[in-house]
Amino acid sequence: MYILSREEMYFLDKYTIEKIGIPGKELMEKAGKGCAEFIINELLSYPGNMEETLKGSSEKNLEKETFSRFNVAVFCGSGNNGGDGFVIARYLKNWKYFPKVFLLGSTEKMSPETFENYESCEELQIEIVSVENTEELNDLSEFDLIVDAIFGVGLQGAVRGWRADIIDKINNSGKLVVAIDIASGVNANTGQAEVAVNADFTLTMAAYKYGHYIEKGREKSGIVKVIDIGISDELYEKFPPKTKLITDQNVKYPKRFPLSHKGHYGRVGIIAGSPGFSGAAIMACRAALRSGAGLITLFHPKEMDLIFETQLLEVMTYSIIEGFDEFFKKLNTMDVLLIGPGMGTTLKAKELINFVLQNWEKPAILDADALNLLSENKDILKLVMDKPFILTPHIGEFARLSHKSIPEILADPLKALERFTQKYKCCVLLKSATTIFADGKEFIFDISGNDGLSTGGSGDVLAGIIVSFLGQKLSLKDAAISASFLMGKTAEKLAKNRKPASIIPLDIIDDIFKY
Repeated sequence: MYILSREEMYFLDKYTIEKIGIPGKELMEKAGKGCAEFIINELLSYPGNMEETLKGSSEKNLEKETFSRFNVAVFCGSGNNGGDGFVIARYLKNWKYFPKVFLLGSTEKMSPETFENYESCEELQIEIVSVENTEELNDLSEFDLIVDAIFGVGLQGAVRGWRADIIDKINNSGKLVVAIDIASGVNANTGQAEVAVNADFTLTMAAYKYGHYIEKGREKSGIVKVIDIGISDELYEKFPPKTKLITDQNVKYPKRFPLSHKGHYGRVGIIAGSPGFSGAAIMACRAALRSGAGLITLFHPKEMDLIFETQLLEVMTYSIIEGFDEFFKKLNTMDVLLIGPGMGTTLKAKELINFVLQNWEKPAILDADALNLLSENKDILKLVMDKPFILTPHIGEFARLSHKSIPEILADPLKALERFTQKYKCCVLLKSATTIFADGKEFIFDISGNDGLSTGGSGDVLAGIIVSFLGQKLSLKDAAISASFLMGKTAEKLAKNRKPASIIPLDIIDDIFKY
């Protein structure tokens, strides 16, 4: 499932019109009709208030009920997004609903397709109110639903002035709000939004957009549904988009074989733990076990022998003593490596990671304190270049690694990721509400999970799953994004029986791959 940038959407639209020969008018017609059908079939046919409607559309199979009248406010701009809004109003009128159009723009600025649909609304005697200031918009209480077709994916600045006030009125109306393509005010490439419509649903054309899932756009978009406008699958194959969404349909988990033994599923090395931070190492090891690793060895400080010997019965342990030659002989028998959970940032830890990164050539994950050490030492960071390594930072850690502020990262996380991964020739899994995999060539989004993962130790569990998947022969890309997806889906499953706030990392570990 693809996610498009603004530029990719423009290109596919233009190619479809100019090369395939489908007129822009026809694309607009399909877009508006598809949106109108969703609104009528999924929203207007259900009784009750906004909360009940949302539940009805996403969770329950309610018996449809017909009502005598539905009033719909359709807010249109003068661009093609507004054109989609006019088409929606037309279909609502023809299907015996009661749309009223609020025009926040000028007919002089409309494209031919948009103006033609504007005129069609006039011919159908749909009431069109031209709005040029907040005072011209009355109370919205008469409406059952609001359609936002003000700004589309082309918006590239903050909404200011009276249009921002109109958006505030929409947000404060208490009505169900459906955004067309993207919630007005959200930047389609970055998800940035100072003032934006709070949509309950977003009906987007052809494919998801970046802005639906990153930064403020994630919370502004509500439930996102894709409307088919006639762009063929062959076109996506001919011009593959840079970004995909991981789903149940494309996730890749390690293959298992009935006639296998532990050696088939990887010799996993984990360098983790320090006094006061034993839990990080224990959770990473247990997560690796639960997700199928064959043999696991924990490399740890000498003084922590007793803790790990008693807490990790299924894991081999190895004490790191002064001088790294013997340690590396043992380490080099591993197939894959995880470095960082709870290892600390002492001088000894710095010397250890410097030594390992200079000598290790196999797949590795750098997490937690390993990332902190890299961010403090550029010479060590350079050691990741051209090696099969993946870095797994959260936003704060990535800001330190890239020597940028968090606001700079959030202003355009994809650009920041692309620059970093191309500079250091490595892979990054940026952990957030929307987790993003980047390798300098492509992006993969993971939107699974819930706030139950917003707790200390979740990152250690994720790192353990990734290294386990690497040991079981998944690629860096598949190991990272599939582990993230598995963890998110496990949290969603747990939330069916307990509040997300009560989910802890050990719950995730216990429920990995549980039926």
